[in-house]
Amino acid sequence: MVLTILSGPASAQESPKPAQPVQELFFTEVVYPQSRHEVQLTLGSFVDRTSADKSALAPVSVEFGLTDRLQLEGAWYGYSHYHDDPLRHLTTARWSVGAKYSLMNIAQSPVHAALGMEIEFPRPDTYSAGEGESDDTEFEPYLALAAAVGRGVTLFGSAGLSIAAGEVRPVLTGQQAPDDKGTISGGALIRLRRVTVAGEYTSRSDQAPWRLDGSPLVTPSLVVHPGGEWELGFGLPIGVRSGTHKPGFALHLVKEF
Repeated sequence: MVLTILSGPASAQESPKPAQPVQELFFTEVVYPQSRHEVQLTLGSFVDRTSADKSALAPVSVEFGLTDRLQLEGAWYGYSHYHDDPLRHLTTARWSVGAKYSLMNIAQSPVHAALGMEIEFPRPDTYSAGEGESDDTEFEPYLALAAAVGRGVTLFGSAGLSIAAGEVRPVLTGQQAPDDKGTISGGALIRLRRVTVAGEYTSRSDQAPWRLDGSPLVTPSLVVHPGGEWELGFGLPIGVRSGTHKPGFALHLVKEF
């Protein structure tokens, strides 16, 4: 969850900031940064219905553009294990802080890239035994890529890794490999005026720790842009392995200031 910095002055690397086809995706990190001094608030939910005892995650995040390339962010994640009402017994699952640095239209091309880092402070007692989270602070570097290929179509992808605080030194010195398998996500979207249609694939998702060893997900989604810097997204996460095909439900509401 390695970026080569091109030589030469910044003006030679990038053209003016392109229009964003979408503010957020459900399981893939986006390359697009907040503009300088711009604030983005995102309210979300993800309901997993693949088992009789359903799970739900309700994140709230804030992003702030420190510059036109560098943004800071923070998030709170609420979790519930429920039968009928996914929001009735929400409890804190984790907090996170992070930063992202983006390069848009690299070398005057339609290719964009971003390198980011999130630091998560989990509460493993929130989940049932064996459901993913450790009790250690986690460092999560990621690389995100996107390419506008024309006619409103954008290809995107991201790759990330979660490293527990106790593993950082051994991993950096080559004494051991990270315990985490890593996550790869990607897909395509098309922007049609006030509507964006997207499809995502994710190998596994830290968004849902109880699913880290479960099926990969395919998520078709529809994003509405009503104006006034608002965005409303709906998605249907579907497991690709046998027995996990029952669609979940994902939602996000985004507002920029």
